[in-house]
Amino acid sequence: MSLRRHKLEAVKSKEFVDIQLDKDNVVFQGTEQEAMGVYLSGNLVFNLKEATTIKHIRLNLCGVRRVTLPFRAAGFKRLSRETEFYKQSWQFHDAYRTTPEIFSAGSYEYPFNVILEGSMVESLEGLKDASITYFFTVEIGRKHGKNITYRKPLRIIRAPKPAGVDLTLDEIWAQKLAYRVEVPSKVVAFGTSVDVNYDFVPLLAGLQIIYIDSQLIETRDLTLNEGELVSGRNNSSTTAVLASDRYEVDESTPHYTTKSTNGFHFSRSLQLPRSLGQCVQDMSAMGIEIKHKLKIHVRMQNPDGHFSELRVSIPVSIYLSPHHRVWEGETVAGEAPPIFVESELSDEAPPPYGQHELDRSFNEQRQVAAL
Repeated sequence: MSLRRHKLEAVKSKEFVDIQLDKDNVVFQGTEQEAMGVYLSGNLVFNLKEATTIKHIRLNLCGVRRVTLPFRAAGFKRLSRETEFYKQSWQFHDAYRTTPEIFSAGSYEYPFNVILEGSMVESLEGLKDASITYFFTVEIGRKHGKNITYRKPLRIIRAPKPAGVDLTLDEIWAQKLAYRVEVPSKVVAFGTSVDVNYDFVPLLAGLQIIYIDSQLIETRDLTLNEGELVSGRNNSSTTAVLASDRYEVDESTPHYTTKSTNGFHFSRSLQLPRSLGQCVQDMSAMGIEIKHKLKIHVRMQNPDGHFSELRVSIPVSIYLSPHHRVWEGETVAGEAPPIFVESELSDEAPPPYGQHELDRSFNEQRQVAAL
């Protein structure tokens, strides 16, 4: 007998519950104002190993916002708030309307569907202090014994529509330095890299560029209770350095010389973290605001020996790409996403949760209680 046959017989011999969806993740294309709704359908399936008296069969899709703030008063106390902001329910059998029914041993399947509005907030996972999560819950009420319960997460992601998203700064600083900083794409997929092209032309004789420092900064502003005034007990703000790079300019640096100029041209790349615990996408919803920016410092030595510094800040937007996959430990695997072409946009998204059950953001993984 084949291994597959053994597995099938093992499943049929025990109680189990599952939610089978027509898509593993929901992908909205565009902003909350642009995105079309997404039709999601599936089946609630379960297997009973013996005849059971069932009182009710209930299925819910819930959205939950969670924010936790550190607060110091007498000692250390963390303020936390968890709110359910979305709920869709299905009743497949209800004892309040009908009498309890005896279900014979075997498999059962109940179809369901829902239209998810394009304005829905996307999932936020990986942060210990904030999250926006969606999940299905199932409760099969038994007349005798504990109820059968089950929980399955659903990820909602938002992908930007195709657009020109490059940014170029072309300026002269203090009559000492002409510079051009180009970010080919300031909208960057999670787990990829931020690429930067540099051009520097010293205008002051004897001016030396020592090095260029660049950092990708993530800022997280959290509000415990939406609508309340900003205060130390209701808000927190933290920053983190996601990636950094120092490039020292010397004789080996690519340069160009013309009759009137002598400058440098080179490119650098900052690799984004591949873990949702270290980096998350941009967000501004429900009192959770997450932004990213690229900070560039150019260190120079003047002819008289003193040092000067040029500082540049460029906003960068990070998103979860439907062309990238989130695997075990919430890390990214796969090739860089393709260049956006309207016909190439895909609903492909991170794989089913059943294929990466080590994700820390959803620690309740496909468990059936009280079986």
